[in-house]
Amino acid sequence: MNVTAVFDHTALTALYQADEFFAGVYVEASRGGGRVLVPALSVLAAERLTPGAGTHAARLRFAETVPFTAAHALDAASWPGVDWAVAHPAAIAWQAAKDGEPVTVLSLRPDLYEGTGIQPLDPS
Repeated sequence: MNVTAVFDHTALTALYQADEFFAGVYVEASRGGGRVLVPALSVLAAERLTPGAGTHAARLRFAETVPFTAAHALDAASWPGVDWAVAHPAAIAWQAAKDGEPVTVLSLRPDLYEGTGIQPLDPS
């Protein structure tokens, strides 16, 4: 079974730092065993968190960068207290669920998603 994982800014930073779990998910995706989605706003947030992490994420060959769309903005607007850094991954998860293609959001800070209705997986 293929899994689609959304890497938020904390996951992208961990991948940049060669975290074994996130590297494993990425390698599995490179072999066709799943997909890794990289929200565009997570690239920016990762770069601000750890210089170089966002640049690295934007260049991942076997990951799909997801642009921040108007549909994502509409979902994010319904969460006024949610940090901008997690609004995009949460909106991707909501859009995927609406389309019948659920995804797993991976984050080392699932507490940041409070109020979105999304419960990210924290592999730590």
